[in-house]
Amino acid sequence: MDGDIYILQKIAGAVKATWNCDEEKVAELLEWFHDTAENRTYNSEAALSYAIQMAYYAAQKCYTTIQELDSGKGYVDLVYLPSPKSSDKPALLVELKYDKTRETATDQIRAKNYPQKLEHYKGNILMIGINYEKDVRSTSLEYKHHSCKIETA
Repeated sequence: MDGDIYILQKIAGAVKATWNCDEEKVAELLEWFHDTAENRTYNSEAALSYAIQMAYYAAQKCYTTIQELDSGKGYVDLVYLPSPKSSDKPALLVELKYDKTRETATDQIRAKNYPQKLEHYKGNILMIGINYEKDVRSTSLEYKHHSCKIETA
């Protein structure tokens, strides 16, 4: 039971850290969830997507999750739309990258104008770029394999 409480705290922490734009905390929690996911295809964008959905499991209380939303200029990897009861919460646009940079992900969100697809949430959208870097060395100052960039749209 204590293990379940620990996991639930981590899940709630991921959502709160995102709302607070705490990039370091989100990256730290994604690292933990990705390591915990036990996915045989760990080094892939699909495994990263699974880990993120697991990290944001608590968001189901106030969001509807859409995978691969067609924006007209590409596909947004994950979108979290606030439910009517949670209209004060920001819409979340999540773009995933593998062995690139977190900035590459947020640059893509802007370049392909993904926020326009959610124009009725204008002023209340968070763009979240997440990168997983397979070969980060343990001697690096940025030992975590995950990095996160959160910006408002």
